[in-house]
Formats: sequence, C-alpha cells, structure tokens
Amino acid sequence: MEEDDDELPSPSDPSDSSDEDNRYESESESESYDDDDNGNGNEDDEPSTVHRALPKDDRKSQNVDALVRGNLIVKRQSLLPRVLSVTDRAAVVRKPFKPPCHNGYSDQNEQLIRRLWARKRFIPWGSTRPALVAITNRLNVPSAAEKEVLEEIVNLPPGVEPLVLWQPEECKEAAGDLVPISVDPLLVRFLRPHQREGVQFMFECVSGLYSAANINGCILADDMGLGKTLQSITLLYTLLRQGFDGKPMVKKAIIVTPTSLVSNWEAEINKWVGERVHLVALCESTRDDVVSGIDSFTSPRSRLQVLIVSYETFRMHSSKFNHDGSCDLLICDEAHRLKNDQTLTNRALASLSCKRRILLSGTPMQNDLAEFYAMVNFTNPGILGDAAYFRRYFETPIICGREPSATEEEKRLCAERSAELSAKVNQFILRRTNALLSNHLPPKIVEVVCCKLTPLQSELYNHFVHSKNVKRAITEEMKQSKILAYITALKKLCNHPKLIYDTIKSGSPGTSGFEDCLRFFPPEMFSGRSGSWTGGEGVWVELSGKMHVLARFLSQLRQRTDDRIVLVSNYTQTLDLFAQLCRERRYPFLRLDGTTSISKRQKLVNRFNDPSKDEFVFLLSSKAGGCGLNLIGGNRLVLFDPDWNPANDKQAAARVWRDGQKKRVYIYRFLSTGTIEEKVYQRQMSKEGLQKVIQQEQTDKAKDQGNFLSTEDLRDLFTFRENVRSEIHEKMSCIRCQNYDAVVDDMLDEVNEVDGARSTNEGCQSDQEDIGGFASISGCLHKLQSSEKQVGAPLEEDLGSWGHHFFPTTVPDAIFQASAGEEVSFVFTNQIDGKLVPVESMKSPKTQGVEGNKEESGSKKSLRQKSMFSSPQQSLPSVSSDVGFVQNMLPTSRTPIQRSNLKSARSSLKGTLHVASKPKLSIGNQLPQKRLSPEPINDDDFQ
Repeated sequence: MEEDDDELPSPSDPSDSSDEDNRYESESESESYDDDDNGNGNEDDEPSTVHRALPKDDRKSQNVDALVRGNLIVKRQSLLPRVLSVTDRAAVVRKPFKPPCHNGYSDQNEQLIRRLWARKRFIPWGSTRPALVAITNRLNVPSAAEKEVLEEIVNLPPGVEPLVLWQPEECKEAAGDLVPISVDPLLVRFLRPHQREGVQFMFECVSGLYSAANINGCILADDMGLGKTLQSITLLYTLLRQGFDGKPMVKKAIIVTPTSLVSNWEAEINKWVGERVHLVALCESTRDDVVSGIDSFTSPRSRLQVLIVSYETFRMHSSKFNHDGSCDLLICDEAHRLKNDQTLTNRALASLSCKRRILLSGTPMQNDLAEFYAMVNFTNPGILGDAAYFRRYFETPIICGREPSATEEEKRLCAERSAELSAKVNQFILRRTNALLSNHLPPKIVEVVCCKLTPLQSELYNHFVHSKNVKRAITEEMKQSKILAYITALKKLCNHPKLIYDTIKSGSPGTSGFEDCLRFFPPEMFSGRSGSWTGGEGVWVELSGKMHVLARFLSQLRQRTDDRIVLVSNYTQTLDLFAQLCRERRYPFLRLDGTTSISKRQKLVNRFNDPSKDEFVFLLSSKAGGCGLNLIGGNRLVLFDPDWNPANDKQAAARVWRDGQKKRVYIYRFLSTGTIEEKVYQRQMSKEGLQKVIQQEQTDKAKDQGNFLSTEDLRDLFTFRENVRSEIHEKMSCIRCQNYDAVVDDMLDEVNEVDGARSTNEGCQSDQEDIGGFASISGCLHKLQSSEKQVGAPLEEDLGSWGHHFFPTTVPDAIFQASAGEEVSFVFTNQIDGKLVPVESMKSPKTQGVEGNKEESGSKKSLRQKSMFSSPQQSLPSVSSDVGFVQNMLPTSRTPIQRSNLKSARSSLKGTLHVASKPKLSIGNQLPQKRLSPEPINDDDFQ
C-alpha cells in the first residue's frame, strides 16, 4: 500500500493524492475504472461511469484476489470532483479563505469576521497535533473600532501646549524625508509639567539621539506617586504610532512587572488609550494559555503590539524571545528586582535582543553601589565598564570617603568620583522626589517613634544577647544563616514576646538563645490546665511596648476621628496579633498578605477605599502588598517594624500619600529603643545617603555630609542599651539638643520657670512657619522649643534637621499626644507641606456612643495612672482646625503632670532607670474583655 507524505490540512483534502502518485491500478480493476483518473472529466462521462461499474459482490471478490496477489493499489479521489480539482494539490487548499460577498466584508459582519479569523487550527490526516496555518489575507477593511479611533479628533484644552518630542532640522538635506514626532493630544492634556519632562527625557534616551554616548536605555527613578506608569504609557503609545521616517519606531513592546501588577498595567493602558493598542496580558493564566499568548505575540503576522508579563513567566519562557524582532522596546516595572545580575531573571532579560530598555523604580539605590551598577549595566551595557573596574574606580573610593574616620584626601577623592559617577549616570537617569506631590496632595507628617521595651521584653532581650550561642556568633565565624536567625529572633521579640513563645514551641532556628525562657512569662498568659497560651483576657497587649502604644492609639483614633489606618509589618505572625487585637476590640479590619490571591487583592483595596463601608484597619504585609497598591481610603499608616532594605519601607509608606488623598497624612515608624531595630534604621539612613550620588543637584551640605555611623557601629547589632531615650539621637551628637539635659534640670528645680523658658522662645518660634499647620491644630505650637522645630524642609534621611521631641506632649499630633504614654521615649518629626487644602477629620457618628462607652468601660487603671496627657474623667474632643477649642479641652492641671513627666525623663536620661524583674500586669476587668464575635468580613465575599 503506498501513500504520499504531503502535509494535509484536513481529512477531506484531495491534494494529498496526485495523478502521478495514485495512478496505479490493479489489473482486475483497470477496466472498472475507465473514468477520468484526474477527476476532472466531462459531465457526460459520469453516467457512463456509474453504468459500467461492476456489481458490488464482483468488485469485492476482485479486490480480495488482488490483495492476496499483492496487486491492490489504494487510490484517493477528490471528495468534490466537480468543484475542487486535485491538480494544484496543496497550493489550492492553502489559499486564503475568500469572502462570500464579491465586495468583501461589510461593516455589519464584524462578528463573522472574528469567527472566521479565529479558525486557524486544523488537524491533518493521521496527526494528533494541530497544524498552525497562518492566515495571510489581511483585508484592508478596518474594523468598527479602528474606524472610530481614526475619526476621533481630540483637541487640547486652552492653555495646554502641544508636546513635540522631536523636530527635524531644516538645514539638513534629508530633512524632507523626516517628520516631527509629537505626543497625541489624547494624552498630552493629562500630563503634568514634570511628566512632560519625563516623557521627553525617555524619548531622547531610547530613540538613539544619544547614540554617540552608547545610550539606548534609561532609568526613570521618580519617587512613588509621581506617575511613572502614565509617562511610560505615553511614550509607548507615541513610539507605536510614530517614528523619524513616519513609520512606527516600535512594533513590538514587552512590559515586565511583578505578578500582582500585570492586571494593573492592563487596566492603566485601557484607561488611557483604550483599544488603540492591541495587547495581551498574561495574568493568572494556565501554562497552555501562556504559551499560546506568547506564540501569538511573537508571530510576525500578529496584530498584537504589547505583551504584559510577570518576571517569573518571562524567565520560564525566555527562549521564545530569542529571535530578532521579538521585542523593540522593553519596559521593566519595579526594576529594583534587577539589582542582582546573577539571578536567572536578570540573565533572561539581559539576553533579550532589544537595546531600547526603560527601567521604572522609585528606589534605584537600595543597599549598595554594586546593586546600582547591576541596574545601570542592564540598562546600557558597558557604559560604566566591567564590574571589577567599577568596584576599583568608583565604589571603593566613595565608600571609604563616606566613613566618619576618613582622611581629607579620602574625602576629596570621594567627592571627585561621586561627581564623575553622577555626571555619567544622570545622562540616562531621571529622578524627582515626591516634593513635587506637594502641589497636588495635602500635608504630611512623618513621625519616628522610639518605644521602650517592657520589663518582660528587657529580660528576654538581655538573656538572649548574653547567651553562649550569641556570644560565640559574635566572636567566631559562624554560618550566615544562623546569625540571620538570631537577628530575626530579636526583631520578633521587639514586636511582641508572643512571637518568641511561638518560636520556642515550634523549635524553629534561632531559639538556641532562649533556653528556659518560658519561666519569664507571667502565669496569667497561660491556661491553668493545659498550659496553652490564652493571652490573659486581653492583658497580652501590655507585654510589648510598641503594641501597648498601638492599642491606645487605635482606641483614641476610633473614638475621636473618622480616620482609617494601615498597619504594616514584615511578619505574618505580627499581623495575626493585629487581627486578634481588632477582634477583641471589635474594630472592622481587612487583611492582605502573601496568601491573598491576586484577584482578591483589588477587591480588598476597593472595599477599604469605599467611604460608604465601615472599615477601620487595613493589615498589610510589606513583602506582599508594598508595591503598587493605592490605599487612599486611609490617611494614617504605621510601619510597625523596620526592614533592612529602605526601599521596602518607602514603598509601603507611599501607599496612602498618593493622588486622590484628601486628608492630612500621618506616617508612623515604630522602633524599640536601644535595640536592633534602631540599628536597622541607622543602616537604612546610611543606605539612603548613597542616593545623593545619583542626584544631579547636590548642595554643599549634601556633598560634605557622610555617614555619622561607622562600619563598626553598624556591625554592633547584638548590644542592648536600656537607659537611652534614642540611640540614633545619641550617636548624632546633636548640637541642637546638647543643652537639653541642663534645661530639664532647671525645669525640675523650678517648674514655674518652664513657662518662662518657653515664653522666651516663643518670639523666635513665631517667625518659623508651622509647615502643614500640624502644630496649630494639635495645640502644641506655643510649647515648641527650638530643637523641637524642624530646620527647613529636610530630607527623609536627614534626621538631624527633623524636630526632636523628648516629650510626646510637643509632638504636633493630637491623637498621638493622647495615646503615647510612658512607653514613648523619643520622637523625630518631619512635616511636609501640601498645597491641597485637606479635609479635616471628623468624629464618626457610628462610634460616638457605642465605642465611647465600650472603651471607657474597658480602660485600665494602670493606663490612667500612667497617662501623662489626658484627664481620665474628661472626654477628648474630635480633631478640629479650631486651635482654641483644642487648647481649652487639654488638661488644666498641667503643673503636677509636667513635674512627674520631667522626673521620669530625668531618671531616664541620667541612666538611673531600673527595670523590675517581674512585669506588673493589670488583669481581666481592667481591659476590654475578649468578645466572641464573627469576623467582620467574610472571605467568601472576595472569592
């Protein structure tokens, strides 16, 4: 039996058999098949063929006989011999499908067009896999959507100038073939001045105008909230439609983002340009869908222009983009993911044959200059030399010159190399700070709150740092993983001892320093029978200094305002404690962490931002939701624990001060005094100082300023300083506060002199501006001394110019004043101005009666005795802009309160504070009782 090997598009395809291949007949059949073998005989021959056909039985016997003798030949004839001839074989069947109408498709048949185009897969005869047959007959009849786009004309509003990115020079002879490139008015009308500048900058970098400097890519390093996404979409849309010669400069573009932002990018593109751009977004797709989507995008005849894909998906399918022309423009969002050039993701993207690369990152400088070099070298390979040259010529001199012990020669060399590096990288790096947001957002205040450890935490901390294993880790070379486990254990202890209890019970790494530590925990925390953790009917809150301050703060915030708050932590165990606190006190809350599905996340965000919903707390994991979320429904945010990487904290803190925010914004950083948390934050400031290297405008002060922390100080992680108000402030050797001890002593001796001392400073304070009006609305403007006022508008890492507060009563935040307590030892404040007039917080009517009675009945006697700022019998007012109203509601018995405060301050400053061996806890009836109530939000609502 003989068959040919031609490719078959369908079982009924007659082109598989030709005259030459299938003209063999058995001798027994030769007379029976005298009709035309080609299947194209005359119509008159057909009846005769049927008439001469052998009877069925005779034909069967002859076929059997021929089969036995081996003379049987199978012949295939066309299914429709009078309609389709087999002479042209495969060429006929591969012709494009012809429209049923002689005039082509009409506008009303758009749905039919889509159905016919979609039928591209056929299963050949004898094959189990479909054969992809490219359809080449692209009709010149535009779809209805394309017609609508072409007919739409957008005019610029009055006063908005067009944005021309490039204009051909008239003097050049070839200028006649070139056309100007300008941004479509559809997008120009929405661009702010700094965004117009950003689009122009990116165009000049990726269009080859800097080809002499070997620049084809750029890094847009604007702070969070400045609209990097809109700027990128504007440039993308422009390059997809225009070029120097009138043809599109970019035909295929790939946008690589974190998984959680794939759908956000798709929504943003549809929001700004609609269906004018053909895109495919691979989000939560099966592997088959991903492969199909990538194949459709890379097909030369595909209409798809943009592919939105996650870093992980691109890494797994990077081999599909190896051929030329697969990508003309690469956009990497949250590009600090590329800080390590040894990762598989970085290598996969670097191998892409695309020179035009745009990196978007609000935090390009994170940990060190080596990571910064990796990002720069990815953007424009080789522009700073190889890694060894960069390390020798730039990194080493700059790091050495920033040390406090650096010589004058080292500082001079550091300044020279920093200026040289800055000049090179600023050709293709554009960075603007969020100070630009002040024109469109309300005022913001950042407060770094230092909280003392409780007696239980202090005992556990001292026991751990003096254990044999930790001492051996400091003095000997141990595995890095073990040291990191010890650091993590200390950070968890600062959050709450309950995390250490869980660690001990689970036997996780890092527990070797906590042997026999369960004896330190008060017996009220455990069940009498089983010995399991019960929390002491809500008393567990008092076991942590930071948690105690947070609990009082939430209570005051819920009673006195309608503000909503975001609580951020690096540990899900801490989020569990937040959730327990909210359940016990009946605070409505939502939670987003690593276990939350992508589809559910946006629903949680929308619910929190909906003012009609009675939501109060949003629990956020900094690792899972720190990037890209817009939580403008809340105007207060607490960073409960610091991260080694300042970018993670900055990303999380930027969730609430964004476009759409109408209220004053309060950002709180909680640090445990004298512990590893202060050292982590010191390390953050040291890393942030490197940011000046890549900033174009450097003041003389910034150029001269190095680290106030040496490398040895940063390595000294396992020491605990109990009797300091703030280790960060102490290491600053702050000139503004150097005489504060003497002032405190004088205030203790003569309390009446306090008002006089403050009144002498009022003259100089009245000349200083209360940025954002925070001090005025909190009623502490008249109390501020010179050191408690910030100097100008300092940077985030310039804590020396922030306001320094030894007493919470001078912090320009009424809610914090009322809830700080004795646990707060020191506060740094930085007020940031905003041109948008804020909507002042009001008392929530839903909680005015119920919450007030509930919290008052559950308030603790110990809290009343500790409170320095409010009278226990007096109901505190709502936050209001009326300064006089706030001042009148403050406690009137100020003298004894100040005296007690100053005594405790003096004992703390002099180092005479002694920690009790056992914590004194209030019991059941002094705290709100645990209430058995269902979860505020059912997870099924977001499935």
